[in-house]
Amino acid sequence: MARFQCSDCNRTHHTATTCPACGPMAFQVQLCHTHAAGFTRRCGVCRMLARSQSAA
Repeated sequence: MARFQCSDCNRTHHTATTCPACGPMAFQVQLCHTHAAGFTRRCGVCRMLARSQSAA
């Protein structure tokens, strides 16, 4: 199951569309399933997520 982090409160959760604490107005960032909140340049999933989120 994918993990997401709220850009407003930095809480992690499983909901892509809304933050349980901040509601639907907060932007949700998908996290790497292996590294959770940590970003690793050597991880292909981290690089792909970083590129897709910076393009938005």
